[in-house]
Amino acid sequence: MTFGISVFENTVSYFLSESVSDKGNCFLEVIINYEGLFIAFMINKIVLITGYWKNSPGGGVKTYLTGLSSSLEKRGCDVKVIFSEGSDDSNYKITGSRFLFPFKAFIRLLNIKPQVVHSHGSWYCLMAGFLYKLFSHKRLIHTYHSSPSKPLSSFGKLLMQNLVNKCDCVTFVSKALKADIENVYNLRFKTTAITYAGVSVTKVDEEETKAFRLKYNIPDNSTILLTQGFTANKLKAEGLKLLMKTVKKMSLEFPNLLLIATRYGVYSEELEAFAAELKIENHVVFTGDVENIFTPLQLADIYTHITLSEGGVSLALLEAMVSEKPIVATNIGGIPEAIDHMENGVIVEPDEAMILEAITLLLKDNSLAAKLSKNARVRAEKVFNWNTTSEQLLKIYEGFN
Repeated sequence: MTFGISVFENTVSYFLSESVSDKGNCFLEVIINYEGLFIAFMINKIVLITGYWKNSPGGGVKTYLTGLSSSLEKRGCDVKVIFSEGSDDSNYKITGSRFLFPFKAFIRLLNIKPQVVHSHGSWYCLMAGFLYKLFSHKRLIHTYHSSPSKPLSSFGKLLMQNLVNKCDCVTFVSKALKADIENVYNLRFKTTAITYAGVSVTKVDEEETKAFRLKYNIPDNSTILLTQGFTANKLKAEGLKLLMKTVKKMSLEFPNLLLIATRYGVYSEELEAFAAELKIENHVVFTGDVENIFTPLQLADIYTHITLSEGGVSLALLEAMVSEKPIVATNIGGIPEAIDHMENGVIVEPDEAMILEAITLLLKDNSLAAKLSKNARVRAEKVFNWNTTSEQLLKIYEGFN
């Protein structure tokens, strides 16, 4: 044991020496086993590679990456981002064809010299990390964010299988997404992990809510249902149509019912036309993109997440949970990993009658709505937080997964 302690003391002295500390290490973790031996790892730089970054229409992927980057930096890590869409002068934008992206990003990686490359989403992001892995033998992590829309071609499967085989770990933002990727893409992974998104509340003051009501002409006596980010995905847009049909029926019993749908997307005009077709324009407000998504959440009586497709655990859903809102959501994708039926929300099938019944129940039973809301916030804070996820990823980066 004396030998183990001596080695430990010498190694700590080495890591704390000026020559090492000047290199900008983000953390040092020393583990001593029962024999007094230890393993020490030091990560100097982490590079995240993504298609979507700040000031892009990247939705959940962008939000995940900005949250992860911020959390890692708070832990002292030196984090750089290579991206294709968005803007950020403090990081590295790669322009041009996605087929050239891996090679341009690879050259950038050679200049940065990270010890860990963590790619996200698209194949061309992973390809950049793959090339750097071949050259440097540093750790490569890849995270899947979105459900596959169709199987891979024979060539696509061969390419992706070779790329993921080179990864030290492949992570997924939900258990359901992992199953979808494995089943639809028919890929096999050596080492995997589930790395949920984190979420935290942004405070909203009274002036912001007043300004929001004024801007979108929302009466004070409205009973507000809220849906966030359903205008950019076809199957989510179809879910919103289902909700609008439900609102039409409910408006007879609840004349002050108002559905707010945020974000501008490719299906916005189609959805607005559908509302007009149903003659419920007075019961639906399409806001387009909003500056602070927590402002409409502050006003909402119920958050409604009626989707026909969901890859991971939606950030919009998590934001509603941490905002302590009663939730009605469909039994799709990773949603049941966050919402337990009648424990912290109401789970329904994509069926008008079930949706109507669930919303009506919450509007009429205030004590149940309050109980579910409180439980939703507790679960979000316990399970879906960046401290937990960044700690988990740091262990993966170190090789302790």
